[in-house]
Order: sequence, then C-alpha cells, then structure tokens
Amino acid sequence: MNNLEIARFTSYGVGVEIRSNDSALLAEALDVAKDALLGKLRTTRSTKIDQYFELSSDDRRGIYTLDRNNGDYVAPGPSKRGLLSFFNSMVRVSVAEAAHKYVFLHAGVVGWRGKAIVLPANSFKGKSTLVKALVEMGAEYYSDDFAILDRTGAVHPFARPISLRAADSDFTPYEVTVAEIGGRIGVAPLPLGMLFLTSYAARARWNPRILSNGEGILATLPFAIAIKKRPELCLRVLKLATDRAIIASSSRGDVNGCAKKLLDFFDKHAD
Repeated sequence: MNNLEIARFTSYGVGVEIRSNDSALLAEALDVAKDALLGKLRTTRSTKIDQYFELSSDDRRGIYTLDRNNGDYVAPGPSKRGLLSFFNSMVRVSVAEAAHKYVFLHAGVVGWRGKAIVLPANSFKGKSTLVKALVEMGAEYYSDDFAILDRTGAVHPFARPISLRAADSDFTPYEVTVAEIGGRIGVAPLPLGMLFLTSYAARARWNPRILSNGEGILATLPFAIAIKKRPELCLRVLKLATDRAIIASSSRGDVNGCAKKLLDFFDKHAD
C-alpha cells in the first residue's frame, strides 16, 4: 500500500512499528498501544524492529484491516472500534512474545509481605476474581493479566484495571479499578515468594500440595507467552525465580475462603 505513515516505539526492549494509510487511524492506534502497554513505551527512530503492524482503512468498501508482521496474521472487519480493540490485545501479546529481556507469564500477581505471589492460569479459570479477593484482603495489586519476570527472576507490576466477567449468560466483561475496591497498587519489582497453580472447580476442596521446583517449572512453562520462540530464556528465568519460592497447587471453590487460605498458606510456609 502506498503513502503509508509510520510510528515506531520500543516497549520492554521490543521494537514495534505501526503503519497506516490513514493518519487519524495511526494516531488512534498509537494511543491504544500506550494504553495496552500502560504507557511503558518510548518512541524511537530506530530501524531495529521486532513486530510490525499495518492498520488500513478502505472507505470505498467500508473495511478496516489489521496485518501483523506482513501477513503473519490478517484480520479484516467493518468496525474501526472492533479493529482497535483487537489491536489492543494483539500488541500486548506481540510484545510479550518478542521480549528478550523479560518472560511474560499468563498469570495474576499480588504482592504480600514483600514478595510476589504468582497465579498462572488461562482465561475463564477465575484468576482475576481470585486476584481481586486477595487485593481486598490487603495484598498489593500487581496484575491480573501478565506476570512479568526480568532476567534475575524479579516480578514487575503490570497493573491494568482488573478484568472480570458478569454472572450472566454471556459472561459480559467489565473492569474495576483497584481504587474502587479500596486496594493498593504495587510499584517495585518483587522476588517471587510463591508460585501457586489453581483454578476454580465447583465443589472443589482446598487441598494444597507442595511441588518440587522441577514439577512447578514444567507446570508453569505452558503459561509462558514466548515458550515456543524462546524456550531457553523461559526455562532459565523460571529456574532463577523459583529457586527460593514456594511452589504448590490446589483446585479451589469459593473465592473468598480460598483467598484467605492462600495467604495463610503462604505465611505458614514462607522463609
């Protein structure tokens, strides 16, 4: 496509280029990227780019298109709002996949007594609901989306609004801020204190089992966003992070009862 306008930035060490044939659309996409990455980006003129996005508008056909990495993923549609919403998710995942200085886990994170409690889980497993309950009990909010570990194994905050789903037939998504629930947001990187693998199951009993480091790492690796592209980095960072951490697993039922039991479990087993 001719006459493309370009914006470039870096985020978590990843170079990103956004291109568009529509200057207004490009500006909106850049604003979306800033929101998606919580402002953790810096505009750059560097040509070292890891991820490319092209957002185009075709007024004649009424179609908007998102193209990632020159045909790697193409998503056309009639809605600009839908396109930008999809780009919001895609740019976060793309940075997580391409990062070479950090390992991103799909996980919730809270801070408790100066250490991070990381809760790896997929969507629809109650991760955000548990994070919210922990924050309401006094834990610091770090993330309900990504646990971001640097090369030393320290866990960094990624404090987006907590994303929840209503208990209706459509599981309608909505967000709450930490301020709305009277919580606190953590700002400093924390050493990993506990890696806890859990998911909601009806009538499940709380029965935590301590895992070995090897068991915990193997169970956590599938939640690493870059596991297919950078398996060695993911494994090395998880080994460092879990060296002195508690690693455990349990199914859970009621979220509020589980949140208290989880914090009590940590207090009992922490150094």
